[in-house]
Amino acid sequence: MDKVSYFIVNSFTTELYKGNPAAVCLLESTIPALTMQKIAQEIPVPTTAFIQKVDNVFFLRWFTPEMEIQICGHGTIAGAFLLWHQGILPVESSITFQTVSGSLQANWFNEMVGITIKKYQLEEIECPYELEEWLGTKPTYVGKTDLDYIVELSHEEYIADFQPDFPAMKHFPVRGVCITSMSQEKGIDIVSRFFSPAQGIDEDHVNGSTHGALGPYWCKKLSKESIVSKQLSKRGGLLYVTPKVNDVAIAGSAVLILAGEILI
Repeated sequence: MDKVSYFIVNSFTTELYKGNPAAVCLLESTIPALTMQKIAQEIPVPTTAFIQKVDNVFFLRWFTPEMEIQICGHGTIAGAFLLWHQGILPVESSITFQTVSGSLQANWFNEMVGITIKKYQLEEIECPYELEEWLGTKPTYVGKTDLDYIVELSHEEYIADFQPDFPAMKHFPVRGVCITSMSQEKGIDIVSRFFSPAQGIDEDHVNGSTHGALGPYWCKKLSKESIVSKQLSKRGGLLYVTPKVNDVAIAGSAVLILAGEILI
């Protein structure tokens, strides 16, 4: 019976049981997408990343327990961290992953993994009635990207205390909803939470890809070149975000918590 080595890495944290956990499977040969999906259903984490090296090229795919997804920031950081941690590549070597969303580059610096993600165009829209009803309050700002609603609320307490109605989200024409505000905590610029039951993830512990919109939005509003962002999920996590001309750099720490094998 064949087996696959897998690891669980917590991204955007230095603590064992914080941040966003991702499983990383290192493939020695190609396996069917259906098998990848079954593995993602078996491992109880939000996202499982599959990495296969072919002729010095690293191919990366991400699956939630429900589906294959197009982008996953924390899964990319976990995958890069693992390649360095396991000595597959030296830490001074950058990594270029080939994904369904194009090339993603990762680098190690300041004891963190840095990656660049797509900068998402954010269009301000009038708040849909069903979204305002779902929020239970009038938002300060509502924008829409190709993927998500980005919603600014007036105070951090609204973010921390918000209780989402997940079944009501099935009618929203987006991947997910990100709620955000300025932070009251010293050293932290903004806070956010991200909900995406459409992907099989009710609340993402720490979401990287939304910062492709949050980074440019808040840097412009706060007149800053970069921001420190804190996710206010139960596990929490920190992201260091720097918008560039054509993309957005995000960085975070990672920690390995489990290594094993899964039979296929």
